[in-house]
Amino acid sequence: MIRKIQKSIELGGQKYDYTLRRKPRVRYVRLTIEHDGSLVVTAPITYPIFLIKKFIASRFKWLLQAVEKVKANPTIFSFRHSDKQIRAYKRQARKLVEERLAYFNQYYNFDFNRIAIRNQSSRWGSCSSYKNLNFNYRLCLLPSELADYIIVHELCHLSEMNHSVKFWDLVAWTIPDHKIRRKELKKI
Repeated sequence: MIRKIQKSIELGGQKYDYTLRRKPRVRYVRLTIEHDGSLVVTAPITYPIFLIKKFIASRFKWLLQAVEKVKANPTIFSFRHSDKQIRAYKRQARKLVEERLAYFNQYYNFDFNRIAIRNQSSRWGSCSSYKNLNFNYRLCLLPSELADYIIVHELCHLSEMNHSVKFWDLVAWTIPDHKIRRKELKKI
């Protein structure tokens, strides 16, 4: 069970809010900056608060730089959409994914089960061992060449559930410039 607690810490004369996530299987404290610039600390359930605050304070300089960088360069994941917008984007994304899967699967002829369009905070897509394909609704907000790259990437995982040379050769069959597209996607 994951417990989330809203906390704050004073550093350099300024108050910083953060979300503390307590997880039973976590062994070390981890500090992350979300796409919207919010701070998240993940820690073992029994880790004392005073040590968590000491950990955050020890990374104060990095924290300031990271938050500024995120706020100066917002990504597509940092924008919040209303429930109504998300539903509309999910419909658009489903239509896009189904059309492009049909097109690209002419070349691969892979079998898959379910297609799901999700509201994920950082992933563009995934492929399960049950041959289910999952895509982020934000896919419909991307330039078409990047959406195609993501769709082909997940489609190829139906054959290769890894990122081996064989996997990348499959991707390159229909997206020969996949390395360029992957770099572009990281900028969004």
